[in-house]
Amino acid sequence: LSDAPELWRLCSAISKSNSSLHSRARSTRLDLERFDAWLCHPLNGGIGLIDTLAGQAPLQDKKRIAADKAQVRADALDRARAALGGGTDREWIEHWIASLLNQDGTLGGRVAVDALGVATQVLALLPVDGMSLTELAELATGDTKALTGGGAAKLVLDALSLRENVPRPVDPVGIRALWETAGVSVDAVSSRVLVLGYRVAETHTVARWLNEAADEGVPFPVTVDMLARGPLTNSSSTVFVCENVAVLAAAARSLGSNCASLICTDGQPSAAVHRLLAARAPGTTIEWRADFDWAGMHMVTRALTRYDAVPWRMDVDSYRRALDARNSEPLKGHPTDTPWDPELAAALRDSGRAVMEERLIPDLLADLRLGPAD
Repeated sequence: LSDAPELWRLCSAISKSNSSLHSRARSTRLDLERFDAWLCHPLNGGIGLIDTLAGQAPLQDKKRIAADKAQVRADALDRARAALGGGTDREWIEHWIASLLNQDGTLGGRVAVDALGVATQVLALLPVDGMSLTELAELATGDTKALTGGGAAKLVLDALSLRENVPRPVDPVGIRALWETAGVSVDAVSSRVLVLGYRVAETHTVARWLNEAADEGVPFPVTVDMLARGPLTNSSSTVFVCENVAVLAAAARSLGSNCASLICTDGQPSAAVHRLLAARAPGTTIEWRADFDWAGMHMVTRALTRYDAVPWRMDVDSYRRALDARNSEPLKGHPTDTPWDPELAAALRDSGRAVMEERLIPDLLADLRLGPAD
């Protein structure tokens, strides 16, 4: 029946009516009961339609298969929502899930169910404190290679870019930095935190380096590798956190050894930042600030949640004093609320302008200067 003319004659033989058939027709309607009877005739093979199909081309319920696939994808989406829905930071989760959906609310065909499952398991564990990528993969899935490329790693990075309110990086340096915002150490030597005046209680080698640098007023980079070599417990009751290196550089230049304990995240907090703060002394007050932009607001909000930090000059009055349209830039990214000062988010929306924290350096230095009692 593979020959086209023979197939046509077969269709003509079993069709209810041949009057409408002609050589240029592309289809015809068959009476399956008559077709079955025709196939059962000894001259035509003596095997009925069902047996013929079972032996040559098994029937498939395409509607059922499609429905089953749709249900598998819907179940995967429900599991992702359930696994990530218990936290307090819902905004980025909703943005991420929305990015995975078709217009009708179903899971997009480009998203592999298995990859989504792995990504969800990983995201449910974040943030971590300096854990390596392979350790994270093993903990989340039992497979150390689950995040070495592929769809799962891409989905996690897409989610982190939305959480951090930054563009999705494509270069290795940017990808490593994005992993580090969740405390994941892709490279224990490259991941670092820059500190000034950060004195610690311990006396091992790295601790001595920190204390000597603080006494000399020298900025000191601390890597994840250094943090793994022994505890580093701050001896000061208050630790300040800034976003931009320019603030730390100004403090080193102006205050030197009279600077309070200062940590610079140098953008989004790295794995080293999180690991250092995870080892903070009980009762430590963490004063945290960032740029007056949406990414900075997201960063401070997470710091308040994760470390019970307090905002450091992140109030609406500080923003308005620093606002100068001639030297500011348009706000970018996803707006967010500022629960510690609701008027701040409103002011940002009204002005539509971002203010970098360098403009507040004189005020910040006044806060960082150690007094006689310190």
